[in-house]
Amino acid sequence: MLTFFVTHTGIAEKYNDALISKNSEINFAKTQKRGIKKNNIIYYVENDLQTISAYKKSKLKWQTNVISVCGKPKVGDPQIRYVGYNTNKLLIVMGKHNFAEIDINSGITTLVG
Repeated sequence: MLTFFVTHTGIAEKYNDALISKNSEINFAKTQKRGIKKNNIIYYVENDLQTISAYKKSKLKWQTNVISVCGKPKVGDPQIRYVGYNTNKLLIVMGKHNFAEIDINSGITTLVG
């Protein structure tokens, strides 16, 4: 198993409240939503569809570019297709068949398959 410890502190966009889902998952094939709000933290997929930012009270907590950390998927576009919230991590699908996990507290991103 490969583990990468890379987080970005780049310039984050201001998220759009209208694009925040109340659900625990967003599937880009089925919705225009771009973020999930859980426990007063917003996990938001930025316009590049590669970067996820976590905001607490409108302040950037952490940011990670999933494609940069995990590498371009072998099949499919190099972008996030799905984000799911699970107790202490975000589950990410990118490309067609690549999976990553992000620690919700630190932003540490791990390629899992």
